[in-house]
Amino acid sequence: MKYSVFIVLFLLGTTSLFAQNLLGISTSRYGGTNRLYINPSLAADSPSKFHLNIGTVNLHANNNYVRYQAPFSFLTLISGNVPNQYRNSDGSVHFETSYTREILDGNPKNGTLAGEIRGPAFLARMGERGAVAITTRFRAVGQITGASESLLSVVRAGLGAGALYGIPASNNQFSANTNTYAELGFTYAGTVWDDGEGQKLLLGATAKLLLGYNAQQLINRGMQYRIATDPNNPNSAFLEVNQLDATLNYTTFLQNRSLSIPNLLSTASPGRGFGFDLGFTYLKQYDLDSPALRLGVALNDIGGLTYKGESYSYANIGQNPIRFRSNDFNNLNGTLDIVRVIQNKLNTGRSPDKNSFQAGLPTSLNVTLDYQLPTGLGLNVMYVQDVRSNAAMAIHQPSILAVTPRFDKRWLGLAVPIAYLNKGFTAGASLRVGPAWLGTDNLLGLLGNRSNGISPRGLDVYAGLSFGIGEVEE
Repeated sequence: MKYSVFIVLFLLGTTSLFAQNLLGISTSRYGGTNRLYINPSLAADSPSKFHLNIGTVNLHANNNYVRYQAPFSFLTLISGNVPNQYRNSDGSVHFETSYTREILDGNPKNGTLAGEIRGPAFLARMGERGAVAITTRFRAVGQITGASESLLSVVRAGLGAGALYGIPASNNQFSANTNTYAELGFTYAGTVWDDGEGQKLLLGATAKLLLGYNAQQLINRGMQYRIATDPNNPNSAFLEVNQLDATLNYTTFLQNRSLSIPNLLSTASPGRGFGFDLGFTYLKQYDLDSPALRLGVALNDIGGLTYKGESYSYANIGQNPIRFRSNDFNNLNGTLDIVRVIQNKLNTGRSPDKNSFQAGLPTSLNVTLDYQLPTGLGLNVMYVQDVRSNAAMAIHQPSILAVTPRFDKRWLGLAVPIAYLNKGFTAGASLRVGPAWLGTDNLLGLLGNRSNGISPRGLDVYAGLSFGIGEVEE
């Protein structure tokens, strides 16, 4: 198999998304609508009478299988400044297997490649007790969860690696998902309890209308395979699948289509769905000259989409094993082509079992503890737990524990988020000056390369433009 397939799944050789938590923005009281993606009840805690989000973008990747150690950094890669010596004749970036180093600790492997655009949105306070917001968002997601080290080593090294020949593997269980969709959210939040002495309980909910463009799913509940020398080519090998219990789903809407505005608004898009968030926040602050304590709990991204597309179930592949060779994956263009190669190999000419399938949202439980001093210094502790099962036909929210020290005033904000994500630590930094944001939750991930000895397992970068108008008198 092409090494580029591995890059698609675990590094940044392509595009995808699923935004993470934008810790430098979402933990700020001046984050406006960006806070609502953590807990919708925080709409009722906005310090501005009106807040407008012009746009926010995020690119994120994380994994626990390989460390990046190319001679150029991720920042150089995504900015398009890779030196010519590391490019192919057609100008594309040339990746070698040596540009990554495996993390072989015996644990199942996960990888998420994510990106998000938060479009125009506004939040309006309704007096001191309530708030409403309308938000727009585009999300694209690519993810693998629960994959075995042995299988990923085959994909990474390619089928020409003789050291992997003859290794049988059974009981492999993993999920591979992509999902690209847009959402329109409606949020209402209000104060449901106020003791009049500085203690409040805020409750909020967001309802979401979802429009889906692209999804592929391979849910593998059990597979047995081996690597063997190809009798037709002694210098190569094949991957032979002997047993398989799996479901394969995919759409074709974006085949030969771009993500242009007409296609994003097309009534022919194959996915429709609904989702909602629900959360509450306990707030304790006696007056504006005293510290503020906030404790929040939210259940986010409940729901999903129903896609029109092809759905196949495999419980018995018959008496003849299925063989995959390296050249089966040559000259492919995107994940849809990869899925079709797999489907054709498993059962050429077979009609779909169903013409629709479900794609769940990345449901998560979010718990936050926030302490803010009147001087602007503050500390946020956030725990986000994925609540989807490993075999769910859904994107997963990677679980994360984060601590974010910050300085936060109306026209200036600084934050240094430190997080434990996918069995590894990351450290970031963000800056807000007036209405503009720029930050990363993984600063070393952007800068690491072979020369400086930093071997990151992902990257994260975000930027935005938003501002508040008027101050709420409390």
